[in-house]
Amino acid sequence: MSTKKQVSAIIVLIIVLVTFGSWVSNWVSAYSIDYYHQIQKNIEVFGRVYQEISKKYVEVVDPSKFMRAGIEGMLSTLDPYTVLIEKEDNAELEIMSSGKYGGLGMRIGMRGGWPTVVEPPFDGTPALRAGIREGDKIIEVDGKSTKRMSISNVANRLRGEIGSEVFVKIAREGEKEPIEFRLIRAEIVITDVAYSGFITDGIGYVRLTHFSRNAGKDIEKAIRNLKKDNLEALILDLRSNPGGLLDAAAKVSENFIAKGKLIVSTKGRAEGSIQKYYSQKTPILGKLPLVVLVNGYSASASEIVAGAIQDLDRGVIVGTNTFGKGLVQTIVPITGDAALKVTTARYLVPSGRLIQDPKRFISEPEEILLNSSEKYHIAHTEMDEREDSNKLSDNEKTTEEQREVFYTANGRKVYAEGGIKPDIIIEQKKLTNLEIALLRKTMPFQFAVIYAAKHPELQRGFEVTDEMLNEFRNFLEEKEFGYISDGESSLKNLEKIAEENGYLASITPTLEELQKVILNQKAKERERSKIFIMEELEQEISAKLWGTRAEVEASFDDDLVIQKAAEVLSNPDEYHSILKAQNNKEK
Repeated sequence: MSTKKQVSAIIVLIIVLVTFGSWVSNWVSAYSIDYYHQIQKNIEVFGRVYQEISKKYVEVVDPSKFMRAGIEGMLSTLDPYTVLIEKEDNAELEIMSSGKYGGLGMRIGMRGGWPTVVEPPFDGTPALRAGIREGDKIIEVDGKSTKRMSISNVANRLRGEIGSEVFVKIAREGEKEPIEFRLIRAEIVITDVAYSGFITDGIGYVRLTHFSRNAGKDIEKAIRNLKKDNLEALILDLRSNPGGLLDAAAKVSENFIAKGKLIVSTKGRAEGSIQKYYSQKTPILGKLPLVVLVNGYSASASEIVAGAIQDLDRGVIVGTNTFGKGLVQTIVPITGDAALKVTTARYLVPSGRLIQDPKRFISEPEEILLNSSEKYHIAHTEMDEREDSNKLSDNEKTTEEQREVFYTANGRKVYAEGGIKPDIIIEQKKLTNLEIALLRKTMPFQFAVIYAAKHPELQRGFEVTDEMLNEFRNFLEEKEFGYISDGESSLKNLEKIAEENGYLASITPTLEELQKVILNQKAKERERSKIFIMEELEQEISAKLWGTRAEVEASFDDDLVIQKAAEVLSNPDEYHSILKAQNNKEK
């Protein structure tokens, strides 16, 4: 470690300690002198330990890494949302806050070890004008290979000052040689509405994927356009929307909630943390019927919107329990390249209930790029475990009944904590091991890129034929696709235990028989997954040939949650009966 870097690290430490000490001084009047002295003493201890270890430890200590370890250790005792944000993540926050950035206008994800364009480029952007397509693999940026490079690293290299140039080399299906592009970065305005259209006559559908600065305006524009085509009712899809800005949640809600109504309030211990957000305008949707779709990956700002609509009886909530993140974070600048995202308050929806689930102190839901239909989510173990949490055991039901009761505007019972419980629960389909493996390894996506390039003559609304399925099976064989079933995993564990304990030979015949049974079951599992595979291929091929709109529309007929929402909106009596109080309001 150079002397210059050591000095820089020590300067950062001094800045942190001085800043923190100043902060403590400002709080002396609010807390006891003893509390102030405890903080001041601990700051001194922290600084002394850092100094002594840096000077006297048997080996040279990297001052920056040592400081970072100390900070991470402190933050690990708090909630998972209080984190130190460094340069790359800070850029993401700035993009969300401003609603725009300098770049090329394409969304990328990891496919087969390479950063890949996972959706058609945005309209009017440099990427679209240059002819970049969904499925293109980005193999170089400005002459540097992207192999083993993280998605965030590639994204940061593609972004830059508006008007600056960037050289991109891609590998495209059907092209023998890589294609080189010289692109000029432009201002890319983020659009949070992924789809806006009609499910059937009169029933509109809008999918909102994030809550960046423009979300409220994007929703307003989408509804305004739908109203031109005789909109009679609306489905707002917030499934798998991980949230975003608190202000954006309020702006989105204003499109549905009457002017002057409370949308959300925040409450913390710091001065200024208690705030109330009211609807500031007449809602563009008016009083038209509304259904909001949510699932276990709808979090934060999504829960604010869903909670306000439920508490004010403005619409019906359909799906599964939301994530349960009711904490507000504030960004505190620390240095030029780092900031602290710290939880400063909890938010309450209009009835006064908290949404934070005390059992869910794990990382925020991340954007899932495995399946563009967003019906299935299998990226992380903690998410798989969370899927079953929507099903309440008898003990959990008792706990729910014992929770504090709150009431909606019409007097319906709702409960604090644990996210938003839908008015109509539609359980998510549970995937088999085969289906999970297909999505994790992006097999339908990769096949669709190849198939679409070979069959440009396909027409929208095509059916997945047996011939297509056979081609897909051949593709899986070429890719040497394989997966381990639950039975195989259990059998391997049994074999390992038997070997360790010296009785493997005696049970080998039995293990061989079990292996045959398991292989037979895997064959049956492939047959059971036929419909799932057909749905995935239809959506992925539609996306490659005609874009995101076609992909979303291809999912309508197979989406049970959307079908239920449309059914409710088509039956006014059912819709209004759900929003009526079942019992007299108790006080």
